[in-house]
Amino acid sequence: MKIKLLKRIFFFLLLLFFLLLSVYANPLTIKLGSPAPSGSPWDKALRELAAEWMKISNGQIQVRIYPDGVAGDESDTIRKMRFNTLQAAVLTGLGLNTIAQDVLALSIPLLIQTDEEFQYVLEKVEPFLEEKIERQGFKVIAWTNTGWVHFFGRRPIVYPRDLKRQKLATSDTDPAMARALKEMGYDTIPLALNDVLPALSSGMVDACYNVPLGAAAYQWFGIAKNMMELPLGPVIGGIVMSTRAWNRIDDSLKPRLLEAADRAAGKLFRESKNLAQEAITIMKQNGLTINPTPPDAERAWKEEFQKGFDLIKGDTFSIEIYERIKKHLSEFRSR
Repeated sequence: MKIKLLKRIFFFLLLLFFLLLSVYANPLTIKLGSPAPSGSPWDKALRELAAEWMKISNGQIQVRIYPDGVAGDESDTIRKMRFNTLQAAVLTGLGLNTIAQDVLALSIPLLIQTDEEFQYVLEKVEPFLEEKIERQGFKVIAWTNTGWVHFFGRRPIVYPRDLKRQKLATSDTDPAMARALKEMGYDTIPLALNDVLPALSSGMVDACYNVPLGAAAYQWFGIAKNMMELPLGPVIGGIVMSTRAWNRIDDSLKPRLLEAADRAAGKLFRESKNLAQEAITIMKQNGLTINPTPPDAERAWKEEFQKGFDLIKGDTFSIEIYERIKKHLSEFRSR
Protein backbone atom coordinates (compact mmCIF):
# COMPACT_ATOMS: atom_id res chain seq x y z
CA MET A 1 0.00 0.00 0.00
CA LYS A 2 2.86 2.36 0.84
CA ILE A 3 4.51 1.63 -2.52
CA LYS A 4 1.25 2.43 -4.36
CA LEU A 5 0.87 5.65 -2.39
CA LEU A 6 4.45 6.67 -3.15
CA LYS A 7 3.88 5.96 -6.85
CA ARG A 8 0.79 8.16 -6.86
CA ILE A 9 2.64 10.99 -5.14
CA PHE A 10 5.51 10.62 -7.61
CA PHE A 11 3.22 10.76 -10.66
CA PHE A 12 1.32 13.73 -9.17
CA LEU A 13 4.57 15.65 -8.63
CA LEU A 14 5.73 14.71 -12.13
CA LEU A 15 2.46 15.97 -13.61
CA LEU A 16 2.71 19.20 -11.59
CA PHE A 17 6.28 19.70 -12.83
CA PHE A 18 5.25 19.39 -16.49
CA LEU A 19 2.28 21.71 -15.94
CA LEU A 20 4.54 24.37 -14.44
CA LEU A 21 7.05 23.85 -17.23
CA SER A 22 4.37 24.37 -19.86
CA VAL A 23 3.21 27.60 -18.16
CA TYR A 24 6.71 29.09 -18.12
CA ALA A 25 7.51 27.83 -21.60
CA ASN A 26 4.53 29.67 -23.11
CA PRO A 27 4.72 33.47 -22.83
CA LEU A 28 1.62 35.47 -21.94
CA THR A 29 0.49 37.34 -25.05
CA ILE A 30 -1.34 40.59 -24.41
CA LYS A 31 -3.28 41.90 -27.41
CA LEU A 32 -3.62 45.66 -27.09
CA GLY A 33 -6.03 47.72 -29.20
CA SER A 34 -4.99 51.31 -29.90
CA PRO A 35 -6.56 54.17 -31.89
CA ALA A 36 -3.11 55.73 -32.36
CA PRO A 37 -1.87 55.85 -35.98
CA SER A 38 1.08 53.60 -36.83
CA GLY A 39 4.35 55.46 -36.42
CA SER A 40 2.83 58.25 -34.31
CA PRO A 41 4.48 59.25 -31.00
CA TRP A 42 1.71 57.38 -29.15
CA ASP A 43 2.31 54.23 -31.20
CA LYS A 44 6.08 54.47 -30.66
CA ALA A 45 5.59 54.89 -26.90
CA LEU A 46 3.42 51.76 -26.80
CA ARG A 47 6.02 49.75 -28.73
CA GLU A 48 8.79 50.93 -26.41
CA LEU A 49 6.64 49.89 -23.45
CA ALA A 50 6.04 46.48 -25.04
CA ALA A 51 9.79 46.00 -25.46
CA GLU A 52 10.44 47.01 -21.84
CA TRP A 53 7.78 44.62 -20.52
CA MET A 54 9.37 41.83 -22.55
CA LYS A 55 12.75 42.66 -21.00
CA ILE A 56 11.41 42.93 -17.43
CA SER A 57 9.64 39.56 -17.73
CA ASN A 58 12.58 37.81 -19.46
CA GLY A 59 10.41 37.21 -22.51
CA GLN A 60 7.40 35.87 -20.61
CA ILE A 61 5.12 38.84 -21.45
CA GLN A 62 4.62 39.73 -25.09
CA VAL A 63 2.47 42.77 -25.97
CA ARG A 64 1.04 42.64 -29.48
CA ILE A 65 -0.23 46.09 -30.56
CA TYR A 66 -3.13 46.64 -32.97
CA PRO A 67 -2.86 50.33 -34.00
CA ASP A 68 -4.98 52.56 -36.28
CA GLY A 69 -8.21 51.52 -34.56
CA VAL A 70 -8.22 48.16 -36.36
CA ALA A 71 -9.48 46.52 -33.14
CA GLY A 72 -12.57 48.75 -33.31
CA ASP A 73 -13.78 51.84 -31.51
CA GLU A 74 -13.70 52.21 -27.75
CA SER A 75 -16.94 50.34 -27.13
CA ASP A 76 -15.64 47.50 -29.34
CA THR A 77 -12.33 47.25 -27.49
CA ILE A 78 -14.03 47.28 -24.10
CA ARG A 79 -16.36 44.50 -25.18
CA LYS A 80 -13.47 42.49 -26.63
CA MET A 81 -11.55 42.80 -23.36
CA ARG A 82 -14.57 41.45 -21.50
CA PHE A 83 -14.61 38.44 -23.84
CA ASN A 84 -10.78 38.07 -23.76
CA THR A 85 -10.40 38.68 -27.51
CA LEU A 86 -8.24 41.63 -26.44
CA GLN A 87 -6.46 41.87 -23.11
CA ALA A 88 -5.67 45.60 -23.12
CA ALA A 89 -6.55 48.87 -24.82
CA VAL A 90 -5.76 52.56 -24.99
CA LEU A 91 -8.88 54.52 -24.04
CA THR A 92 -9.84 58.18 -23.89
CA GLY A 93 -11.73 59.66 -20.97
CA LEU A 94 -14.98 58.85 -22.76
CA GLY A 95 -14.09 55.18 -22.94
CA LEU A 96 -12.89 55.09 -19.34
CA ASN A 97 -16.08 56.86 -18.28
CA THR A 98 -18.22 54.12 -19.85
CA ILE A 99 -16.40 51.60 -17.65
CA ALA A 100 -16.70 53.67 -14.48
CA GLN A 101 -18.54 56.96 -14.37
CA ASP A 102 -16.58 59.91 -12.92
CA VAL A 103 -13.43 59.90 -15.07
CA LEU A 104 -14.73 62.73 -17.26
CA ALA A 105 -15.04 64.99 -14.21
CA LEU A 106 -11.31 65.65 -14.70
CA SER A 107 -12.17 67.30 -18.03
CA ILE A 108 -14.95 69.63 -16.83
CA PRO A 109 -14.41 72.85 -18.84
CA LEU A 110 -12.45 75.53 -17.00
CA LEU A 111 -12.25 73.60 -13.73
CA ILE A 112 -8.67 72.27 -13.93
CA GLN A 113 -6.66 74.92 -15.75
CA THR A 114 -2.96 73.94 -15.80
CA ASP A 115 -0.82 70.85 -16.28
CA GLU A 116 0.40 71.18 -12.70
CA GLU A 117 -3.16 71.26 -11.35
CA PHE A 118 -4.05 68.25 -13.46
CA GLN A 119 -1.11 66.18 -12.18
CA TYR A 120 -1.82 67.08 -8.55
CA VAL A 121 -5.55 66.33 -8.74
CA LEU A 122 -5.06 63.11 -10.72
CA GLU A 123 -2.63 61.76 -8.11
CA LYS A 124 -5.21 62.48 -5.40
CA VAL A 125 -8.22 60.91 -7.14
CA GLU A 126 -6.41 57.99 -8.83
CA PRO A 127 -7.14 55.47 -6.04
CA PHE A 128 -10.85 56.38 -6.03
CA LEU A 129 -11.17 56.11 -9.82
CA GLU A 130 -9.03 52.98 -10.13
CA GLU A 131 -11.07 51.18 -7.49
CA LYS A 132 -14.27 51.93 -9.42
CA ILE A 133 -12.67 50.71 -12.65
CA GLU A 134 -11.33 47.52 -11.02
CA ARG A 135 -14.81 46.69 -9.73
CA GLN A 136 -15.83 46.53 -13.39
CA GLY A 137 -13.09 44.04 -14.28
CA PHE A 138 -10.30 46.33 -15.52
CA LYS A 139 -6.89 47.44 -14.27
CA VAL A 140 -5.50 50.91 -15.09
CA ILE A 141 -1.89 50.49 -16.20
CA ALA A 142 -1.18 54.20 -16.77
CA TRP A 143 -2.94 57.57 -16.96
CA THR A 144 -2.00 60.46 -19.21
CA ASN A 145 -3.07 63.92 -20.38
CA THR A 146 -3.04 64.05 -24.17
CA GLY A 147 -3.61 67.80 -24.52
CA TRP A 148 -5.98 70.70 -23.90
CA VAL A 149 -9.19 71.31 -25.84
CA HIS A 150 -9.76 74.61 -27.66
CA PHE A 151 -12.61 75.98 -29.75
CA PHE A 152 -11.90 76.52 -33.47
CA GLY A 153 -14.23 78.64 -35.59
CA ARG A 154 -14.74 79.99 -39.07
CA ARG A 155 -15.11 83.38 -37.37
CA PRO A 156 -13.31 84.63 -34.22
CA ILE A 157 -14.41 83.19 -30.87
CA VAL A 158 -13.72 85.42 -27.87
CA TYR A 159 -16.99 85.54 -25.91
CA PRO A 160 -19.73 82.91 -25.59
CA ARG A 161 -21.96 85.03 -27.84
CA ASP A 162 -19.40 84.61 -30.66
CA LEU A 163 -19.76 80.83 -30.55
CA LYS A 164 -23.57 81.00 -30.35
CA ARG A 165 -23.56 82.70 -33.77
CA GLN A 166 -21.82 79.68 -35.33
CA LYS A 167 -23.01 76.12 -35.90
CA LEU A 168 -20.93 73.91 -33.62
CA ALA A 169 -19.84 70.33 -34.36
CA THR A 170 -20.08 68.23 -31.20
CA SER A 171 -18.79 64.72 -30.57
CA ASP A 172 -21.29 61.97 -31.35
CA THR A 173 -19.63 59.85 -28.65
CA ASP A 174 -20.30 62.37 -25.86
CA PRO A 175 -24.08 62.90 -25.86
CA ALA A 176 -24.14 64.45 -22.37
CA MET A 177 -21.82 67.31 -23.38
CA ALA A 178 -23.66 67.74 -26.69
CA ARG A 179 -26.97 67.96 -24.82
CA ALA A 180 -25.56 70.46 -22.31
CA LEU A 181 -24.20 72.72 -25.06
CA LYS A 182 -27.51 72.59 -26.88
CA GLU A 183 -29.48 73.45 -23.74
CA MET A 184 -27.04 76.31 -23.10
CA GLY A 185 -28.21 77.83 -26.39
CA TYR A 186 -25.54 76.67 -28.84
CA ASP A 187 -26.48 75.48 -32.33
CA THR A 188 -24.99 71.97 -32.14
CA ILE A 189 -24.67 69.20 -34.70
CA PRO A 190 -23.31 65.84 -33.42
CA LEU A 191 -20.72 64.39 -35.80
CA ALA A 192 -18.08 61.66 -35.92
CA LEU A 193 -14.51 62.94 -36.08
CA ASN A 194 -14.08 61.95 -39.72
CA ASP A 195 -17.26 63.83 -40.67
CA VAL A 196 -16.24 67.21 -39.22
CA LEU A 197 -14.03 68.31 -42.14
CA PRO A 198 -16.67 67.60 -44.83
CA ALA A 199 -19.22 69.39 -42.63
CA LEU A 200 -16.93 72.43 -42.34
CA SER A 201 -16.29 72.37 -46.09
CA SER A 202 -19.99 72.27 -46.95
CA GLY A 203 -21.00 74.91 -44.41
CA MET A 204 -23.01 72.45 -42.33
CA VAL A 205 -20.96 73.59 -39.32
CA ASP A 206 -18.76 76.62 -38.62
CA ALA A 207 -16.98 75.63 -35.42
CA CYS A 208 -15.56 72.61 -33.62
CA TYR A 209 -13.42 71.70 -30.62
CA ASN A 210 -10.34 69.53 -30.24
CA VAL A 211 -6.76 69.57 -29.00
CA PRO A 212 -4.50 71.59 -31.38
CA LEU A 213 -2.76 68.44 -32.56
CA GLY A 214 -6.13 66.93 -33.47
CA ALA A 215 -7.26 70.06 -35.32
CA ALA A 216 -4.00 69.97 -37.29
CA ALA A 217 -4.14 66.23 -38.00
CA TYR A 218 -7.75 66.39 -39.22
CA GLN A 219 -7.04 69.62 -41.16
CA TRP A 220 -9.99 71.44 -39.56
CA PHE A 221 -7.92 74.61 -39.10
CA GLY A 222 -7.88 75.12 -42.88
CA ILE A 223 -11.51 76.27 -42.63
CA ALA A 224 -11.97 76.95 -38.91
CA LYS A 225 -9.07 79.42 -38.97
CA ASN A 226 -9.71 80.98 -35.55
CA MET A 227 -8.59 79.27 -32.33
CA MET A 228 -9.79 80.54 -28.98
CA GLU A 229 -6.72 81.14 -26.81
CA LEU A 230 -8.40 79.96 -23.60
CA PRO A 231 -8.00 76.18 -23.13
CA LEU A 232 -11.22 74.51 -22.04
CA GLY A 233 -9.94 71.43 -20.26
CA PRO A 234 -7.50 68.51 -20.33
CA VAL A 235 -8.11 65.37 -22.35
CA ILE A 236 -7.48 62.39 -20.09
CA GLY A 237 -6.57 58.97 -21.41
CA GLY A 238 -5.20 55.70 -20.16
CA ILE A 239 -4.00 52.18 -20.83
CA VAL A 240 -6.18 49.50 -19.25
CA MET A 241 -6.02 45.72 -19.02
CA SER A 242 -8.69 43.22 -18.15
CA THR A 243 -8.16 42.01 -14.60
CA ARG A 244 -8.34 38.47 -15.99
CA ALA A 245 -5.13 39.13 -17.95
CA TRP A 246 -3.50 41.21 -15.18
CA ASN A 247 -4.06 38.44 -12.63
CA ARG A 248 -2.13 36.01 -14.84
CA ILE A 249 1.04 38.06 -14.37
CA ASP A 250 3.45 37.11 -11.60
CA ASP A 251 2.89 39.49 -8.66
CA SER A 252 6.64 40.02 -8.27
CA LEU A 253 6.77 41.63 -11.75
CA LYS A 254 3.78 43.95 -11.40
CA PRO A 255 5.48 46.91 -9.61
CA ARG A 256 8.22 47.09 -12.25
CA LEU A 257 5.70 46.79 -15.08
CA LEU A 258 3.63 49.65 -13.65
CA GLU A 259 6.74 51.79 -13.17
CA ALA A 260 7.65 51.23 -16.82
CA ALA A 261 4.11 52.21 -17.88
CA ASP A 262 4.28 55.39 -15.78
CA ARG A 263 7.60 56.34 -17.39
CA ALA A 264 6.12 55.77 -20.86
CA ALA A 265 3.06 57.89 -19.99
CA GLY A 266 5.29 60.67 -18.66
CA LYS A 267 7.40 60.65 -21.80
CA LEU A 268 4.30 60.70 -23.97
CA PHE A 269 2.89 63.64 -22.00
CA ARG A 270 6.09 65.65 -22.56
CA GLU A 271 6.18 64.76 -26.26
CA SER A 272 2.49 65.66 -26.62
CA LYS A 273 3.17 69.14 -25.22
CA ASN A 274 6.00 69.67 -27.69
CA LEU A 275 3.93 68.35 -30.57
CA ALA A 276 1.01 70.61 -29.61
CA GLN A 277 3.30 73.66 -29.77
CA GLU A 278 4.69 72.50 -33.12
CA ALA A 279 1.16 71.99 -34.43
CA ILE A 280 0.13 75.50 -33.37
CA THR A 281 3.24 76.98 -35.02
CA ILE A 282 2.55 75.13 -38.27
CA MET A 283 -1.14 76.10 -38.24
CA LYS A 284 -0.25 79.77 -37.64
CA GLN A 285 2.15 79.62 -40.58
CA ASN A 286 -0.78 78.36 -42.65
CA GLY A 287 -3.34 80.98 -41.71
CA LEU A 288 -4.50 80.16 -38.18
CA THR A 289 -5.31 83.14 -35.95
CA ILE A 290 -5.30 82.76 -32.17
CA ASN A 291 -7.97 84.96 -30.60
CA PRO A 292 -6.82 86.33 -27.20
CA THR A 293 -9.17 85.91 -24.23
CA PRO A 294 -9.41 89.08 -22.11
CA PRO A 295 -10.27 88.72 -18.38
CA ASP A 296 -13.95 89.63 -18.81
CA ALA A 297 -14.30 87.01 -21.55
CA GLU A 298 -12.72 84.36 -19.32
CA ARG A 299 -15.19 85.24 -16.57
CA ALA A 300 -18.04 84.97 -19.07
CA TRP A 301 -16.90 81.51 -20.17
CA LYS A 302 -16.61 80.31 -16.56
CA GLU A 303 -20.15 81.49 -15.83
CA GLU A 304 -21.35 79.86 -19.04
CA PHE A 305 -19.80 76.49 -18.26
CA GLN A 306 -21.05 76.57 -14.69
CA LYS A 307 -24.54 76.57 -16.23
CA GLY A 308 -23.49 73.62 -18.38
CA PHE A 309 -22.14 71.78 -15.36
CA ASP A 310 -25.49 72.21 -13.59
CA LEU A 311 -27.15 70.51 -16.57
CA ILE A 312 -24.97 67.36 -16.61
CA LYS A 313 -23.96 66.86 -12.97
CA GLY A 314 -25.05 63.45 -11.76
CA ASP A 315 -25.36 62.31 -15.37
CA THR A 316 -21.83 62.12 -16.79
CA PHE A 317 -20.17 62.17 -13.37
CA SER A 318 -21.17 62.22 -9.71
CA ILE A 319 -21.33 65.17 -7.34
CA GLU A 320 -18.92 63.24 -5.09
CA ILE A 321 -16.04 63.28 -7.59
CA TYR A 322 -16.73 66.93 -8.43
CA GLU A 323 -16.44 67.89 -4.76
CA ARG A 324 -13.24 65.86 -4.42
CA ILE A 325 -11.66 67.64 -7.39
CA LYS A 326 -12.66 71.07 -6.06
CA LYS A 327 -11.18 70.21 -2.66
CA HIS A 328 -7.85 69.13 -4.16
CA LEU A 329 -7.74 72.16 -6.45
CA SER A 330 -8.24 74.40 -3.43
CA GLU A 331 -5.37 72.59 -1.67
CA PHE A 332 -3.07 73.06 -4.64
CA ARG A 333 -3.95 76.71 -5.22
CA SER A 334 -3.48 77.65 -1.58
CA ARG A 335 0.05 76.20 -1.33
